[in-house]
Amino acid sequence: MENILSQEEIDALLAGLESGQIDTTPEKTETDKVKPFDFRHFTISTRLKIPGLDVINDHLIRSLRLGFSTLLREMIDINSLPTQMERFKEFMNKIPVPTSIHIFKMEPLKGNYLLIIDAPLVFIFVERFLGGGERKIVKVEGREFTPIEQRLIKKVVDMIFIELEKAWRNIHPVKPKYIRGEVNPQFARVLQPEETVIVTGFNIELENLSGKILFCHPLSALQPIKDKLFSPYQIEEVVDPKWKRALERTVLDSQVEVKAILGKTNITLEDLLHLKEGDVLVLEKKIEEPIEVLIENTPKILGKLGIYKKHLAIQIENFIKPQEE
Repeated sequence: MENILSQEEIDALLAGLESGQIDTTPEKTETDKVKPFDFRHFTISTRLKIPGLDVINDHLIRSLRLGFSTLLREMIDINSLPTQMERFKEFMNKIPVPTSIHIFKMEPLKGNYLLIIDAPLVFIFVERFLGGGERKIVKVEGREFTPIEQRLIKKVVDMIFIELEKAWRNIHPVKPKYIRGEVNPQFARVLQPEETVIVTGFNIELENLSGKILFCHPLSALQPIKDKLFSPYQIEEVVDPKWKRALERTVLDSQVEVKAILGKTNITLEDLLHLKEGDVLVLEKKIEEPIEVLIENTPKILGKLGIYKKHLAIQIENFIKPQEE
């Protein structure tokens, strides 16, 4: 309560403001000074939220968790990593040697993309492909992947690409196209150093080992579909087998009206009123011409009139294509 001004102090303060005895000009601080900004060399490193990429990442995590667990013959945990936006050169400078780097395209989108798999994960996958059971500590620094290791890890890359295509299906259909693999980041600089990239991925954790799988997307390539990526609602393709079978049964049990048109003719109303048994109507269609069969009043079949087991019947000759309708 001692910080509250008395009435005499308030009156003195107001009098000083009116007389000009109290300076009301704000003091200049360091933040008020204008500083030059270098647009070419500034650093981008920020987390951002892109709903479309989050949906794709979640789909990959669910599908690859099962696939990798089967491949490694043990349960693994996969956690999504925050989506990052940064300069391409800064991203590449953080990649150690060796690393399994795979360059690919996502047609019809433009540009080159990177799939990056940490070296410890590569050695674990290779070990399990070759029938190894007990996990050994492998010295990663200072060595490269052998041709056999590179061919084996390509199987994992193919698995990721299959699931990546499925994950993108409901956002924007793409087809991953593999270009080549690299071990040294210096040979995987497929974008301009200053180009902005979006980095997504997830962390894989085993019993005493963890590693990252990352995707590097050029921002310029995602610009044409940015509205789809930033849409907060994404429809995932989930088909319930029971619902599918029930729908099929309902459709197959539906009754439809089938009519065969023998032919057509025009008569006057007077002739119609005087029709009697035994009169003959001359139709526009010849007897050798096929008869049109309508399904729900839509022409679908051409057939020939005949008798089957003492019943009038239509023998189907061919089906009417949509353009013929």
